[in-house]
Amino acid sequence: MRKLHFTKFFPFMSRKNQKHKNKVLLGIGGNVGDCIRRFCALFLQIQANSHFAILSTSPIYRNPPFGYAQQNDFYNATIELSTNLSLVEVFSMVFYWERRWGRARKREFKNAPRTLDIDILWFNQAKIKRPYLTIPHPFWQERESVLVPLSFQNIV
Repeated sequence: MRKLHFTKFFPFMSRKNQKHKNKVLLGIGGNVGDCIRRFCALFLQIQANSHFAILSTSPIYRNPPFGYAQQNDFYNATIELSTNLSLVEVFSMVFYWERRWGRARKREFKNAPRTLDIDILWFNQAKIKRPYLTIPHPFWQERESVLVPLSFQNIV
């Protein structure tokens, strides 16, 4: 079932000026456990980290899974940040946040259920293609799970 969810932190728009030099857009998703609560806790964890400033977030979008369809619906949102960290450092933080919220690094299979998935959709205007990371994310323009939340988000 497709549905938008609104919480205290999703959507969010900062009233403060961007305080860091780099802009990052994250896509977050999950379909195991209480994803809405987990997204709000992630928001608070990022907000408490002095290396980041949250600029804006989208509403949370509930949508059917793709790929492996025999699983729960996914919840997805986007978060725009500013940071002084490098792309490599942001990539490390994403791994930390995923593990912190119960994501196993090894998936049972492609598109398997997960507690938290975080994709770096954009990092400034960077174009990077590595075996482990492609920026901008190669499929963001094809994914309803990114396009619908972004359509409701005010990118600063």
